[in-house]
Amino acid sequence: MSIVSWAIFLKKLHQFRRAQSQTRSFLSTFGYRRNLQDYAELARLFPASPLVQLLGAAIEERSLLEKESSLPTNEETLNMLLPNITEAMERRSSRLLEQLESSLSFLATTTMVAPFLGLLGTVQGVLRTFLSLRGAQLPTLQLIAPGISDALVTTVMGLLVAIPAALFYNYFVSRVRKLQSEMERFISELTGMFRREVHRRTESTVKSVRD
Repeated sequence: MSIVSWAIFLKKLHQFRRAQSQTRSFLSTFGYRRNLQDYAELARLFPASPLVQLLGAAIEERSLLEKESSLPTNEETLNMLLPNITEAMERRSSRLLEQLESSLSFLATTTMVAPFLGLLGTVQGVLRTFLSLRGAQLPTLQLIAPGISDALVTTVMGLLVAIPAALFYNYFVSRVRKLQSEMERFISELTGMFRREVHRRTESTVKSVRD
């Protein structure tokens, strides 16, 4: 359990650091883009960022809906498509959170189970020590101490396994919650961006008709 916990820690640490680094780089360039096609290029530059995954899901859903829709392209129709785009981003967000939280359940289980396994070993060792003294007429500390000390080793080992696992679990859960908040804010921001694009396209269409 200790080996697996440390392996999960190293793997998830690399995953979260890569995601956080690419997310920061993505956000630093996101505000300078004005065209949705420019946003699509970011998906190739920062593939490990969860926000880029949400952006890709939104663009894919928007393109698919515009191709399949038989309704005329006007403000009302485009506003009807916005909930579908938001739902597509929320579905992708749910899958991303599942990926980020993968293996964390093992750390939580290790935190709960390892101390009990150590305690079980201690109780078994103490019981075996006292059973071995049933035939002794005058038990002494020299007879009892070795068995008790050996029995306590399992409790120590259980704690040495559980304490790092608990630290790893709490650390990664906080990182997941932080990324979840960023994704929720980004979904709201993208929805507003698509809504503004709808109004711009509608205004340009009306202007061209008037001209």
